[in-house]
Amino acid sequence: MISGHGDDSFRLKIPILADFSSNVWFGGTPPELISHLQQNLHLIGNYPEPDAVELCCKMAVLHDVTPEQVLAFNGSVEAFYTIALAFREKHSAIFSPAFAEYEDACRMHNHQISFFTSAESLNDSVKEADLCWLGNPNNPDGHIFQFAEIEEFLKKNPKTILVIDEAYAGFIPGFQSVIELTTKFENLVVVRSVTKCCAIPGLRLGYVVASAKLAKRLRKFQQPWSVNALAQEAGKFLIEDLKAHMPDAVVVQQLSKKLQQSVGQLKGFRVINSEAPYFLVEMQSGTATELKEFLIQKHGILIRDASNFRGLNERHFRVCTRNENDNQLLIDGLKSYMQLK
Repeated sequence: MISGHGDDSFRLKIPILADFSSNVWFGGTPPELISHLQQNLHLIGNYPEPDAVELCCKMAVLHDVTPEQVLAFNGSVEAFYTIALAFREKHSAIFSPAFAEYEDACRMHNHQISFFTSAESLNDSVKEADLCWLGNPNNPDGHIFQFAEIEEFLKKNPKTILVIDEAYAGFIPGFQSVIELTTKFENLVVVRSVTKCCAIPGLRLGYVVASAKLAKRLRKFQQPWSVNALAQEAGKFLIEDLKAHMPDAVVVQQLSKKLQQSVGQLKGFRVINSEAPYFLVEMQSGTATELKEFLIQKHGILIRDASNFRGLNERHFRVCTRNENDNQLLIDGLKSYMQLK
């Protein structure tokens, strides 16, 4: 899906005061990273490592896995398309609603696709599938699959490859990643993003940790030089002291919970509770498209029209928490919209 994601401010001719449509950390790119990249701009004068092997080795140390289990990508989206290519024309079961690129990647590579929701049993829904795709926490609703739930799935479904997208794991206090299970189960692929928590979406940097067997297969379909020199350098710099460059997950969750409560108290809006920094809202009247345009024109605020997520409708929108001042701007904008109804 080339268009239809959040953060489409590049299409607008008016300034945006607060962008709630993007799930990227609102604190911005670490200043020390910007300074480091400025000092290393000369790197663009040479080809980068074609497979980003040095970066992968550092990631392996970070996650206590072998370097052979790690692959770097030009953002997590490239990883999804590479996985779908490596298992072309297979049957994929996808959790819904979900990030659209899982489905789009599978369709591009002629997968048979089925969908399941949180109301259904995970194991019962994917018995015939070759691959199962989950976001954890899920985008757009923030649903979290527990570690034990995922481990049980891997045990009961050894012939189904489980693709777990952990792009937003860093925002969840106490989140238990399943990366450690890649050394125990051969049917697990974990996709990670450096973009979200470190606020570098323009650099495009993601990676995969998988069982050695699956990583070997994926590597056969990986394009050379997909991770540019500055993205590789950024990744190596951030990993040296990753915790120092990450947002405080507890504070972010507190901001999100407070914003969810405030929006839920407004007449005409139903909040779908989330443990993530982002959450869905269902309008009782009007459409998300109308609301989005109103907030842009009248308040300089951008939200994510969620009507194009499978399983949602024209009354759903998604917001991601910002700081308290920006969050109040959103509350004021929603109030003013409802006064027109």
